Amino acid sequence: MKIKSIIVKSALEVVYEEEDINELDLKPNEVFIESLISMISPGTELSRVFGLKKGATYPVRPGYCTVGKVLGKGTEVNKVNIGDTVLTLAPHGSHHIYDGGSHKEKVLYKLDPRLSPKEGAMIVMCWIALNGILPVDVKPFDTVVIFGMGNLGIFLAIYYKQMGVKVIGVDPVEHRCAVARSCGIETVLSCDPSDQAKMIMELTKQKGADIVVDATGLSPVVETAIEVAAKNAQVVLLGSPRSDYTTNVTPMLNAIHMRNIKVIGALNQLYPFEEKEGSRISQRRGMDYISELMVKKIIDVDKFISHVVIPEDMMSAYDGLMNHKEVYTSVLVDWTK
Repeated sequence: MKIKSIIVKSALEVVYEEEDINELDLKPNEVFIESLISMISPGTELSRVFGLKKGATYPVRPGYCTVGKVLGKGTEVNKVNIGDTVLTLAPHGSHHIYDGGSHKEKVLYKLDPRLSPKEGAMIVMCWIALNGILPVDVKPFDTVVIFGMGNLGIFLAIYYKQMGVKVIGVDPVEHRCAVARSCGIETVLSCDPSDQAKMIMELTKQKGADIVVDATGLSPVVETAIEVAAKNAQVVLLGSPRSDYTTNVTPMLNAIHMRNIKVIGALNQLYPFEEKEGSRISQRRGMDYISELMVKKIIDVDKFISHVVIPEDMMSAYDGLMNHKEVYTSVLVDWTK
Protein backbone atom coordinates (compact mmCIF):
# COMPACT_ATOMS: atom_id res chain seq x y z
CA MET A 1 0.00 0.00 0.00
CA LYS A 2 0.97 3.66 -0.30
CA ILE A 3 1.96 5.54 2.85
CA LYS A 4 3.34 9.02 3.49
CA SER A 5 6.44 9.91 5.50
CA ILE A 6 8.32 12.99 6.66
CA ILE A 7 11.95 12.98 5.49
CA VAL A 8 14.71 15.51 6.18
CA LYS A 9 16.73 15.42 2.97
CA SER A 10 19.30 17.92 4.23
CA ALA A 11 19.45 20.89 6.58
CA LEU A 12 16.34 23.05 6.01
CA GLU A 13 14.99 20.62 3.40
CA VAL A 14 11.94 18.80 4.80
CA VAL A 15 9.70 16.84 2.43
CA TYR A 16 6.45 14.88 2.70
CA GLU A 17 6.83 11.86 0.43
CA GLU A 18 4.72 8.92 -0.66
CA GLU A 19 6.28 5.46 -0.26
CA ASP A 20 5.34 1.80 -0.64
CA ILE A 21 4.97 -0.59 2.27
CA ASN A 22 4.14 -4.30 2.33
CA GLU A 23 1.73 -4.69 5.22
CA LEU A 24 0.49 -8.13 4.15
CA ASP A 25 3.75 -10.04 4.71
CA LEU A 26 4.51 -9.40 8.37
CA LYS A 27 7.32 -11.27 10.10
CA PRO A 28 6.48 -13.10 13.37
CA ASN A 29 7.61 -10.18 15.59
CA GLU A 30 6.27 -7.30 13.48
CA VAL A 31 3.22 -5.09 14.00
CA PHE A 32 1.52 -2.96 11.34
CA ILE A 33 0.34 0.35 12.80
CA GLU A 34 -1.69 3.26 11.43
CA SER A 35 -0.56 6.56 12.95
CA LEU A 36 -2.97 8.81 14.83
CA ILE A 37 -0.73 11.41 16.49
CA SER A 38 3.01 12.00 16.64
CA MET A 39 5.02 14.55 18.61
CA ILE A 40 7.92 16.69 17.42
CA SER A 41 11.04 16.42 19.55
CA PRO A 42 12.28 20.02 19.97
CA GLY A 43 15.80 18.78 20.68
CA THR A 44 16.74 15.89 18.43
CA GLU A 45 14.61 16.88 15.44
CA LEU A 46 15.56 20.55 15.40
CA SER A 47 19.24 19.63 15.57
CA ARG A 48 18.84 17.70 12.31
CA VAL A 49 16.46 20.07 10.52
CA PHE A 50 18.64 23.11 11.21
CA GLY A 51 22.00 21.34 10.88
CA LEU A 52 23.05 21.86 14.51
CA LYS A 53 24.50 18.40 15.08
CA LYS A 54 28.06 18.20 13.82
CA GLY A 55 28.70 15.25 11.52
CA ALA A 56 25.02 14.36 11.10
CA THR A 57 24.24 12.42 7.93
CA TYR A 58 21.19 12.75 5.70
CA PRO A 59 18.51 11.81 4.78
CA VAL A 60 16.91 11.46 8.21
CA ARG A 61 13.48 10.20 9.16
CA PRO A 62 12.68 12.41 12.17
CA GLY A 63 10.52 11.66 15.16
CA TYR A 64 10.20 8.98 17.84
CA CYS A 65 6.90 9.66 19.65
CA THR A 66 4.06 8.09 17.65
CA VAL A 67 0.66 6.81 18.79
CA GLY A 68 -1.29 4.63 16.41
CA LYS A 69 -3.83 1.84 15.94
CA VAL A 70 -2.74 -1.79 15.47
CA LEU A 71 -4.00 -3.04 12.10
CA GLY A 72 -2.05 -6.29 11.89
CA LYS A 73 0.51 -8.34 13.82
CA GLY A 74 2.86 -11.29 13.45
CA THR A 75 2.38 -14.71 15.04
CA GLU A 76 4.83 -14.09 17.92
CA VAL A 77 3.36 -10.76 19.06
CA ASN A 78 1.31 -11.38 22.23
CA LYS A 79 1.36 -8.14 24.24
CA VAL A 80 -0.94 -6.18 21.92
CA ASN A 81 -3.98 -7.05 19.83
CA ILE A 82 -5.48 -5.76 16.60
CA GLY A 83 -7.42 -2.59 17.39
CA ASP A 84 -5.23 -1.58 20.35
CA THR A 85 -3.87 1.96 20.58
CA VAL A 86 -0.11 1.81 21.08
CA LEU A 87 2.91 4.06 21.52
CA THR A 88 6.09 3.33 19.57
CA LEU A 89 9.36 5.06 18.74
CA ALA A 90 8.38 5.31 15.08
CA PRO A 91 9.27 8.36 12.94
CA HIS A 92 6.62 10.71 11.56
CA GLY A 93 4.56 8.85 8.97
CA SER A 94 1.02 7.78 8.15
CA HIS A 95 1.80 4.09 8.80
CA HIS A 96 4.76 2.03 9.96
CA ILE A 97 5.81 -1.52 10.74
CA TYR A 98 7.10 -2.02 14.27
CA ASP A 99 9.91 -4.55 14.34
CA GLY A 100 10.05 -6.33 17.69
CA GLY A 101 13.51 -7.61 16.86
CA SER A 102 14.93 -4.14 16.18
CA HIS A 103 17.04 -2.49 18.87
CA LYS A 104 15.89 1.00 17.90
CA GLU A 105 12.16 0.33 17.93
CA LYS A 106 11.99 -1.81 21.04
CA VAL A 107 9.19 0.24 22.65
CA LEU A 108 5.68 -1.10 22.05
CA TYR A 109 3.48 0.29 24.80
CA LYS A 110 -0.25 -0.34 24.93
CA LEU A 111 -1.94 2.92 25.87
CA ASP A 112 -4.12 3.09 28.97
CA PRO A 113 -7.70 3.38 27.62
CA ARG A 114 -8.29 6.32 29.94
CA LEU A 115 -5.71 8.35 27.98
CA SER A 116 -6.18 10.11 24.65
CA PRO A 117 -3.76 9.67 21.72
CA LYS A 118 -2.53 13.22 22.42
CA GLU A 119 -1.62 12.26 25.96
CA GLY A 120 0.00 9.07 24.71
CA ALA A 121 2.19 11.00 22.29
CA MET A 122 3.68 12.94 25.23
CA ILE A 123 4.65 9.85 27.23
CA VAL A 124 8.05 9.39 25.56
CA MET A 125 9.08 12.96 26.38
CA CYS A 126 7.81 12.45 29.94
CA TRP A 127 9.93 9.28 30.17
CA ILE A 128 13.02 11.13 28.94
CA ALA A 129 12.47 13.68 31.71
CA LEU A 130 12.41 10.86 34.29
CA ASN A 131 16.08 10.25 33.46
CA GLY A 132 16.81 13.49 35.32
CA ILE A 133 15.73 11.90 38.59
CA LEU A 134 16.24 8.12 38.32
CA PRO A 135 20.08 8.13 38.67
CA VAL A 136 20.07 10.70 41.50
CA ASP A 137 20.23 10.19 45.25
CA VAL A 138 17.36 12.40 46.47
CA LYS A 139 16.65 13.34 50.07
CA PRO A 140 13.44 15.07 51.32
CA PHE A 141 15.36 18.14 52.50
CA ASP A 142 17.17 18.70 49.18
CA THR A 143 16.92 21.77 46.98
CA VAL A 144 16.75 21.04 43.25
CA VAL A 145 17.47 23.60 40.52
CA ILE A 146 16.33 22.80 36.98
CA PHE A 147 17.64 24.87 34.08
CA GLY A 148 15.17 24.98 31.20
CA MET A 149 11.38 25.09 31.55
CA GLY A 150 10.63 23.41 28.26
CA ASN A 151 8.87 20.04 28.16
CA LEU A 152 11.67 18.11 29.87
CA GLY A 153 12.29 20.66 32.58
CA ILE A 154 8.67 21.05 33.63
CA PHE A 155 7.94 17.32 33.60
CA LEU A 156 11.05 16.77 35.70
CA ALA A 157 10.04 19.55 38.10
CA ILE A 158 6.68 17.81 38.58
CA TYR A 159 8.42 14.52 39.45
CA TYR A 160 10.68 16.17 42.00
CA LYS A 161 7.72 18.04 43.48
CA GLN A 162 5.91 14.71 43.87
CA MET A 163 8.83 13.65 46.09
CA GLY A 164 8.35 16.69 48.31
CA VAL A 165 11.66 18.47 47.67
CA LYS A 166 12.11 22.18 47.05
CA VAL A 167 12.25 22.91 43.31
CA ILE A 168 13.58 26.03 41.58
CA GLY A 169 12.92 26.32 37.86
CA VAL A 170 14.99 28.63 35.65
CA ASP A 171 14.36 29.88 32.10
CA PRO A 172 14.91 33.23 30.34
CA VAL A 173 11.63 32.84 28.37
CA GLU A 174 8.74 34.16 30.47
CA HIS A 175 6.09 32.15 28.59
CA ARG A 176 7.77 28.89 29.57
CA CYS A 177 8.02 30.04 33.15
CA ALA A 178 4.31 30.84 33.12
CA VAL A 179 3.52 27.31 31.92
CA ALA A 180 5.70 25.91 34.73
CA ARG A 181 3.84 27.99 37.33
CA SER A 182 0.49 26.81 35.95
CA CYS A 183 1.70 23.25 36.56
CA GLY A 184 2.27 23.97 40.25
CA ILE A 185 5.97 24.85 40.24
CA GLU A 186 5.90 27.76 42.69
CA THR A 187 9.48 29.06 42.40
CA VAL A 188 10.44 29.83 38.79
CA LEU A 189 13.08 32.38 37.83
CA SER A 190 12.52 34.21 34.55
CA CYS A 191 15.70 36.21 34.12
CA ASP A 192 18.62 36.82 31.80
CA PRO A 193 21.26 34.05 31.92
CA SER A 194 23.80 36.53 33.31
CA ASP A 195 21.64 36.97 36.45
CA GLN A 196 20.69 33.34 37.03
CA ALA A 197 23.58 32.28 39.26
CA LYS A 198 23.23 35.32 41.53
CA MET A 199 19.49 34.80 41.99
CA ILE A 200 19.86 31.09 42.69
CA MET A 201 22.56 31.68 45.29
CA GLU A 202 20.34 34.26 46.99
CA LEU A 203 17.45 31.78 47.12
CA THR A 204 19.70 29.10 48.60
CA LYS A 205 21.28 31.47 51.16
CA GLN A 206 24.61 31.27 49.30
CA LYS A 207 24.85 27.51 49.84
CA GLY A 208 23.91 26.45 46.33
CA ALA A 209 21.63 23.58 45.31
CA ASP A 210 21.95 19.92 46.31
CA ILE A 211 20.84 18.73 42.87
CA VAL A 212 21.20 20.75 39.66
CA VAL A 213 19.81 19.59 36.32
CA ASP A 214 20.54 21.00 32.88
CA ALA A 215 17.48 20.30 30.73
CA THR A 216 18.56 22.63 27.92
CA GLY A 217 21.52 20.93 26.24
CA LEU A 218 23.32 24.30 26.12
CA SER A 219 26.97 24.13 27.12
CA PRO A 220 27.08 27.57 28.82
CA VAL A 221 24.21 26.45 31.05
CA VAL A 222 26.29 23.51 32.26
CA GLU A 223 28.89 26.01 33.47
CA THR A 224 26.22 27.89 35.42
CA ALA A 225 24.90 24.60 36.81
CA ILE A 226 28.33 23.81 38.25
CA GLU A 227 28.61 27.36 39.59
CA VAL A 228 25.40 27.07 41.65
CA ALA A 229 26.01 23.48 42.85
CA ALA A 230 26.56 23.13 46.59
CA LYS A 231 29.34 21.15 48.20
CA ASN A 232 28.79 17.40 47.57
CA ALA A 233 26.07 18.24 45.06
CA GLN A 234 24.90 16.21 42.07
CA VAL A 235 24.74 17.81 38.63
CA VAL A 236 22.68 15.98 36.01
CA LEU A 237 23.19 16.49 32.26
CA LEU A 238 19.71 15.69 30.96
CA GLY A 239 20.00 17.79 27.80
CA SER A 240 22.30 16.80 24.92
CA PRO A 241 24.94 19.48 24.13
CA ARG A 242 25.29 19.75 20.34
CA SER A 243 26.57 23.19 19.37
CA ASP A 244 30.22 24.28 19.47
CA TYR A 245 31.20 26.30 22.54
CA THR A 246 34.62 27.69 23.41
CA THR A 247 35.49 28.47 27.03
CA ASN A 248 38.12 28.06 29.73
CA VAL A 249 37.05 24.87 31.49
CA THR A 250 39.54 25.17 34.37
CA PRO A 251 37.25 27.14 36.77
CA MET A 252 34.45 24.61 36.17
CA LEU A 253 36.72 21.61 36.66
CA ASN A 254 38.26 23.18 39.75
CA ALA A 255 34.80 23.70 41.23
CA ILE A 256 33.94 20.05 40.58
CA HIS A 257 37.16 18.99 42.26
CA MET A 258 37.11 21.35 45.25
CA ARG A 259 33.40 20.94 46.06
CA ASN A 260 33.28 17.20 45.41
CA ILE A 261 30.54 17.61 42.81
CA LYS A 262 29.24 14.49 41.09
CA VAL A 263 28.36 15.01 37.40
CA ILE A 264 25.88 12.47 36.03
CA GLY A 265 25.11 11.78 32.39
CA ALA A 266 21.41 11.03 31.86
CA LEU A 267 20.98 9.65 28.35
CA ASN A 268 17.47 8.42 27.56
CA GLN A 269 18.61 4.94 26.46
CA LEU A 270 20.33 3.87 29.68
CA TYR A 271 17.39 1.76 30.89
CA PRO A 272 15.72 -1.21 29.17
CA PHE A 273 12.08 -1.16 28.09
CA GLU A 274 11.23 -4.36 29.95
CA GLU A 275 12.44 -5.13 33.46
CA LYS A 276 15.62 -7.21 33.54
CA GLU A 277 17.19 -9.35 36.22
CA GLY A 278 19.12 -7.20 38.69
CA SER A 279 17.39 -3.89 37.88
CA ARG A 280 14.15 -2.41 39.17
CA ILE A 281 14.12 0.35 36.56
CA SER A 282 12.49 -0.10 33.17
CA GLN A 283 10.87 2.19 30.64
CA ARG A 284 7.59 0.28 30.88
CA ARG A 285 7.45 0.79 34.65
CA GLY A 286 8.20 4.48 34.18
CA MET A 287 5.51 4.82 31.51
CA ASP A 288 2.96 3.18 33.81
CA TYR A 289 3.82 5.79 36.47
CA ILE A 290 3.54 8.61 33.92
CA SER A 291 0.18 7.29 32.71
CA GLU A 292 -1.21 7.45 36.24
CA LEU A 293 0.01 11.02 36.66
CA MET A 294 -1.75 11.91 33.40
CA VAL A 295 -4.99 10.20 34.44
CA LYS A 296 -4.93 12.21 37.69
CA LYS A 297 -4.10 15.39 35.69
CA ILE A 298 -0.96 15.90 37.76
CA ILE A 299 0.56 16.01 34.28
CA ASP A 300 -2.00 17.93 32.21
CA VAL A 301 -0.78 17.72 28.62
CA ASP A 302 -3.20 20.43 27.46
CA LYS A 303 -0.98 22.95 29.27
CA PHE A 304 1.98 21.89 27.13
CA ILE A 305 0.49 21.54 23.66
CA SER A 306 0.64 24.87 21.83
CA HIS A 307 0.01 23.64 18.26
CA VAL A 308 -1.43 20.66 16.41
CA VAL A 309 -0.40 20.63 12.74
CA ILE A 310 -1.00 18.50 9.67
CA PRO A 311 2.01 16.75 8.08
CA GLU A 312 2.18 19.25 5.22
CA ASP A 313 2.96 22.02 7.74
CA MET A 314 5.98 20.37 9.38
CA MET A 315 8.51 22.99 8.31
CA SER A 316 6.44 25.81 9.77
CA ALA A 317 6.23 23.88 13.03
CA TYR A 318 10.00 23.37 13.07
CA ASP A 319 10.51 27.08 12.43
CA GLY A 320 8.18 27.98 15.28
CA LEU A 321 9.90 25.67 17.75
CA MET A 322 13.31 27.03 16.77
CA ASN A 323 12.62 30.74 16.36
CA HIS A 324 9.44 31.50 18.34
CA LYS A 325 9.91 29.78 21.68
CA GLU A 326 7.66 32.30 23.39
CA VAL A 327 4.72 30.90 21.38
CA TYR A 328 5.62 27.30 20.46
CA THR A 329 6.01 24.75 23.26
CA SER A 330 4.82 21.25 22.30
CA VAL A 331 3.72 20.51 18.73
CA LEU A 332 1.75 17.42 17.72
CA VAL A 333 1.20 16.12 14.19
CA ASP A 334 -2.32 14.90 13.37
CA TRP A 335 -2.32 11.98 10.92
CA THR A 336 -6.10 11.50 10.91
CA LYS A 337 -6.93 14.45 8.64
